[in-house]
Amino acid sequence: MNISNTDIRKYRETFRIGSFDTDLKGRAKLTSICNYFQEIAGHHVDLINQGIDDLKANNLAWILSRLKVQIFETPKWKDNIDIETWSIGADGLFGNREYRIYNMKGDVIGQATSSWLVLNTKTKRLIRPQEIVAKMPVNSEDPIFEHSLGKLQQLEQGNYVEDLHIHYSDLDFYQHVNNVKYIKWAIDSCLSEILLNKTIHELEINYLHEAKLDQILEIFNQSSDNTSKIIIKTKNTDIENCRAVIKWK
Repeated sequence: MNISNTDIRKYRETFRIGSFDTDLKGRAKLTSICNYFQEIAGHHVDLINQGIDDLKANNLAWILSRLKVQIFETPKWKDNIDIETWSIGADGLFGNREYRIYNMKGDVIGQATSSWLVLNTKTKRLIRPQEIVAKMPVNSEDPIFEHSLGKLQQLEQGNYVEDLHIHYSDLDFYQHVNNVKYIKWAIDSCLSEILLNKTIHELEINYLHEAKLDQILEIFNQSSDNTSKIIIKTKNTDIENCRAVIKWK
């Protein structure tokens, strides 16, 4: 991994696609790309001393709330890709961040936008992020997407797929299910014929409620030729943990 930055308004890193980050066809998994997003966002806020460790010292945490990703060309095993990220400022309770993915020719092969919350881990209350990101210069170029991320409409429950038992390896620093695990579960809930014959063009996901060790969730999927809608709920409750929509090509 190489790091090259000349302007704190944007932050850029090079990632090499390893075999452990690919699917059975040797293509980079969307979950791996989303892990790169998470990593590079953390490195960027480290530059203003508001990263995970800095916030943790003050009983605060960055929590991903909404994410939308578009993939135009899926990188493959051994490919090097550049990912660039920047802040587009705060809006109410949300701190907003965008990403672009480049191949080594400099072509844009993917893009994403995300909305983050700041949580007081002791009181479980949300706080406004403006003070935390005040030292982060905002990139003034037009947003990637025309509309900011909103809450996905309530989805039809769809077909029950399976129960999801929360294990130790599913957890993050804050002892909650890592956000990329939900993306993995959402993708895996789709029919094999879709997964084997199509690729993901777009994923949008809302994280609605935390899940912890030893809980049991259940996943529901409603798919058509080009779209899959997924709900993950806490079993035997009405609590939705996340909603996701995947568009296929």
